[in-house]
Amino acid sequence: MRPRSLVRAAVLAALVSLALPAAPALAGPAVHPDNRPTPVPGRSNGKLQSGDLITVQPSCVAYRPAAASLALLLDAARHEGVDLGTTECYRPLDNQVRERQRFGPCAAPPGTSQHGWGKAVDLRDSRGGLTFSSPAFRWLQDNAWAYGWNHPGWARPGGGGCDEPWHWEWVGDGGAMGGTPVEADVMGVVSQPAGGWWSFTGLGAVTAGGGAPSHGGAEGVPLSRLVVGGAATPDGGGYWLVAADGGVFAFGDARYFGSMGGRFLHRPIVGMAATASGLGYWLVASDGGMFAFGDAGFYGSMGGSALNRPMVGMAATPSGLGYWLVASDGGVFTYGDAAFAGSTGGMRLNRAVVGMAAAGPGAYWLAASDGGVFSFG
Repeated sequence: MRPRSLVRAAVLAALVSLALPAAPALAGPAVHPDNRPTPVPGRSNGKLQSGDLITVQPSCVAYRPAAASLALLLDAARHEGVDLGTTECYRPLDNQVRERQRFGPCAAPPGTSQHGWGKAVDLRDSRGGLTFSSPAFRWLQDNAWAYGWNHPGWARPGGGGCDEPWHWEWVGDGGAMGGTPVEADVMGVVSQPAGGWWSFTGLGAVTAGGGAPSHGGAEGVPLSRLVVGGAATPDGGGYWLVAADGGVFAFGDARYFGSMGGRFLHRPIVGMAATASGLGYWLVASDGGMFAFGDAGFYGSMGGSALNRPMVGMAATPSGLGYWLVASDGGVFTYGDAAFAGSTGGMRLNRAVVGMAAAGPGAYWLAASDGGVFSFG
């Protein structure tokens, strides 16, 4: 079995319907200063087609197989309070020409840039481009390998005079060295009420486990944003997936009641929950904005409020007449008939909280990215 770094595995899936990243596996020879991304088969550098790419952030369009791992990397940084964003990912050929004219030999000759394969990213913090002393750069040194992202040797001090602490490349597929792949594309897991689970990737592929039946996935859908969440129907005969742009996809006996796809969002969607009847669902955005569909009632939101940390998930009460929201610091917010039973907000956590699940009318679990589980109520 190949290493699966920070995979949202099915551990505790029968207990909590949320993503629990496992401890990162060693990356092996894939992440190495001399390794480099492989070309995209059948394509020319800087001339990828729209179907080869997907939006990770407004400033970043990446090669689809590399996109989920980049999104997970950025999410992990954000949840841990690390200021990390993107300035550019895919670079069309015309832009490569301009970069060469602007920066000379420190820009790759047009048609040879790893940006031209959509497998490179230029990162920033709030001050702009990263420096080697930036906290964000030090965090990347410790964590980026687990997602298959590599800082190439030429961009390091002493690597040829073109130091670029902000430039990182994806070799998660093994790269040109053919190293051990680093799979980091599983975005979440949904538990089946009768037992078992479904895990899903950022591109919408669904894998059934523990006896859960397969109802298909969204891997054939021309997604514009990555899949980030899911929920099961009450009888376990189907499930929904939701993308970061609010697009909703229904499978099995899950019915479609609407979505935010194609509509303006202040912040991306990060999760969803279904009503007790299975005739509706909620979507939650990272700023705490709530969107209700079908028989889901709107009971309030954190949209427009100042948050210490972004929202990472939600859970519905057993009655379907309320919901909890949780932020990455473990702060819990209650609406409708959801009762507050405690939180990890203000506590010192080893890793950020990544989601929650209901345990009863006034009880819930929180889970951290290192697999730590906190129970309340």
